[in-house]
Amino acid sequence: MAKEQKSQNGPVLRPVREKLSKSALIKLIAEENELSRKAAAGAFATLERVILGSVHPRGVGEFMLPGLLKIVLRKVPARKAGTLIRNPATGEMVAGAAKPASVRVKIRALAKLKTAAIK
Repeated sequence: MAKEQKSQNGPVLRPVREKLSKSALIKLIAEENELSRKAAAGAFATLERVILGSVHPRGVGEFMLPGLLKIVLRKVPARKAGTLIRNPATGEMVAGAAKPASVRVKIRALAKLKTAAIK
């Protein structure tokens, strides 16, 4: 890549014109940081393990990539059969089916990601 002008927060942000596959992303990381592909793949694998370990049932339950995104687990309790729930189409209260407890994964965009999407 050509040399980029530096701004206050580091290199100038340039749009990526095509969807990146995993290998293309690893290649880009290697080129941008002057690393071997093997080192870039190792860094990517470490980040993946940390994210998966954080959302593991015995993990901390959340992961934050500072400024970009936050992943949070939310435990949804079980629902007994016959519990009244609101039908969103009609507003009528109807008896709902039983559902087991589950875990919902929420991913929130943080400041840098939001401002990058607006520009």
